[in-house]
Amino acid sequence: MEQLSLIGIPHIDGADAWLRSPMSAFENWQNSAPHSGGFLYAERSVRQHCAMWHGFQDFLAAHNHDLRTVQPDALVRFLDSLTAKDGRPALDSTRRRYLKLLASTFAHLKAIGLRRAANPCLVLFKYYRPAPVKSPGSLAAHEDDQFVSLVLATPAVSWRKVRDQAMLVLIIGSGLYAAEIIGLKLSQLILDAEPPYLIIDAHGKVPERRTPIIAFARAPLCRWLALRATLPLGAEQTVFVSGKGGPMLPATLYRKVQALLKNTDGSLSPRGGFGPQILRNSFLIRQLAQDKPVDVVQQWAGHVELKSTLRYRDLVGKPGGIEAE
Repeated sequence: MEQLSLIGIPHIDGADAWLRSPMSAFENWQNSAPHSGGFLYAERSVRQHCAMWHGFQDFLAAHNHDLRTVQPDALVRFLDSLTAKDGRPALDSTRRRYLKLLASTFAHLKAIGLRRAANPCLVLFKYYRPAPVKSPGSLAAHEDDQFVSLVLATPAVSWRKVRDQAMLVLIIGSGLYAAEIIGLKLSQLILDAEPPYLIIDAHGKVPERRTPIIAFARAPLCRWLALRATLPLGAEQTVFVSGKGGPMLPATLYRKVQALLKNTDGSLSPRGGFGPQILRNSFLIRQLAQDKPVDVVQQWAGHVELKSTLRYRDLVGKPGGIEAE
């Protein structure tokens, strides 16, 4: 049988589209409807949502349910049937993501007149309760400067001290993750540009990105690079080498940051922890407090979705956060 081509078929919107082809209607809706932040979903998110919706459609077909009449008890069976890739039951966070997506979809179906009954997801939220959203931990605005001063105040009498000063100031001056600062290579430093910047390779869900090196971090970095060039490192390309000549251990970096954030004079009062993530968060919040465009800070941060960056913007001007200038 010859396969029919969809090219040339007129676009059908509204309830008819969802009845004829729920998968196509869902994808069209996801590509055109803004989410709660007022922005369109990223392509990656649309693909993920379509895969989730496809699984739900398979469940409806297998159990002879109809979009127009499906009830909460059927949704419970669907959510509880979800499994991870290894075959184990899905995590609660996965079920919550599905429920949130289904709730917004059924709200849309009611708005276009496909469903007349109440949203079947609403009564389930108390059973699949979302975990509380944690605010990103950070230093306060005035503590950023204090941290940099604290790092640079101690005379660097050894190459390790010069390395540590450059490394710690670079985290709060460029917003790198701990793994990124540990694995940073010389080829990722672009110092002859204005402003200088770093090229961070893609890893996990974090895309490749460029992030600037803020002014106060440049001199310590250049001082370290000049000293590093005199060390017998051979072809080693890691920027912040350990005593053995290769990348340092994550626990070593954590201890160095923790020692400063827990300094005995009490000048720093970080909220949310004592690790390198506090310094990264402070960088991102500071850029937003200085009115950098949210989409630019999103790119610097390596956030896949804009909503991740908006969490940082919400802290600007709040007690314990960073004040807008």
